[in-house]
Formats: sequence, C-alpha cells, structure tokens
Amino acid sequence: HIIYKALLLMSAGSVLLMTGGVRRCTDLGGLFKCMPYTALMGIIGALAISSFPFTSGFISKSMIAQGAADQHMFWVWMGLAAASAGVFLHAGIKYPWYVFFQKDSGLRPTEPPMSMKISMGLFAFLCIGLGIYPDPLYAILPYPVDYVPYTTGHVVTMLQLLLFSGLAFFVMLPYMKRTLTLTLDFDWFYRKLFRMAAREAVDRTETAHAAMFLDLDKRIGQFIGRIKRTSGPRGILARTWPTGSMVLWAAALLALSLVFYYQ
Repeated sequence: HIIYKALLLMSAGSVLLMTGGVRRCTDLGGLFKCMPYTALMGIIGALAISSFPFTSGFISKSMIAQGAADQHMFWVWMGLAAASAGVFLHAGIKYPWYVFFQKDSGLRPTEPPMSMKISMGLFAFLCIGLGIYPDPLYAILPYPVDYVPYTTGHVVTMLQLLLFSGLAFFVMLPYMKRTLTLTLDFDWFYRKLFRMAAREAVDRTETAHAAMFLDLDKRIGQFIGRIKRTSGPRGILARTWPTGSMVLWAAALLALSLVFYYQ
C-alpha cells in the first residue's frame, strides 16, 4: 500500500513543484507532452492502486478480498469490489486524465530534478517488480502464505472490473464538468468540534473572569468603606478630643511606665 501511494504522491508533488505551486486540478491538464516521465510514473502508481495485473496492488490487495470470499463473507467481498472500482475511478483514471491529458492548460513545466525522478523510478520498479514476483513480499509476512494471485479467474475478474469502471468513466465524461469545489473529509468533523469546544471554553473563561473581577471589585469597595468609616472625615480617628482627656491619657501612661520601671 505504501509503495504505490508514495509513488502517486511523489508524482503529484512533482507536478505541483514544477508548475510553480498551482494547487487546483482545474488549472492543470495536457502535461503529458512536457512531463512524460512524471506522467508515466503517475500512471504506474494509478494502475497499482487500482490492483491492475502485474502490479504490487494486484498481488496484495486481492489477498484481503480473497480471504473474505473464502470465509463466505459475501457483503464484505462486494464492498471491497465496489471500493476497488471506486479507487480506480478516483485515483486510477481521474488523476492522470485531468492532470496529464484532456485539455491543454497552457503550462509548459519541465521534468523534476534527477533526485525526484530516481525516487519515483525506484518505487515504480517496486510496484512492477513485486507485481511480477511477489515472493519477497510474501516472505516477510508474519504468517506463511500459500496464496496464488495469478489465476485465470482472478485476472479475468479484475480486468473486467477495471474495464467496465473505465468505460463508465469515459461514458460519463461529458457530464463531469470541472468545477471549483471544496472536498470535505473526515477532518471537517473534528475541526468543527474543536472550534465549538474552543468557543465554549473561551465563553466560560470570559464569564469566570468577569465574575472574579466583579467579586474582587466588590471586596475592594467593602475594604475602602471600612477605612472610610474609621479614618474618614466622620470616622472615629478623625474626631477631636478634649485637652483634658489627652492629659488624662498621658498621666495614665506615665503612671504605668513608673509602675513597671520601679517594680
């Protein structure tokens, strides 16, 4: 899986790099003439992900479907077959057709650097090499494998599936207009959920912040009120005291000092 997926991503990345960062398929097309090597690598990756015979996808993905068939899981097998047809339509045909063929976009990019071409060539070699000789892959699986991918029934079934899927694509091609759309993936759900959770957290934080400062302001006001009651213009400490009272308190303090001093 990782081999042909990486090959497809490297092919798409090469196109994005050499076209100057153009990121919409609606802006591409007709690049096979100026990027034939990249187009070939993309086609090999598309065939491999579609489980075309003599590719790595054919000798690996079919093991899962065959296991479901051997266990008489009819609906599971039907789902896997439908998924294979869908992958062929979406990645096996749609990507190479809209990017490298169909209308001429007017772009004339060159092939990517040699390092990228070597990387794509290596993965394309693995896609085809493992498709022709799958024993090295089967040897590293955790359990012994006696699966035989190249049987007449399997080859004919896959070719029929891919043939009719491709036929359906080209029959419906006049109705498949290239429009600017936004494709929503599963990440839309948790991004929306995270945004809602973040907004709720901010609202609760602001409410708690406002309540805390309101309480603090109330307590500060009460403290200032107490100070005013004792030290304000009408407070206890602001009252005037008679001279006799002051003399009396001074005499009392002096008497206490004499008592404690001469004791």
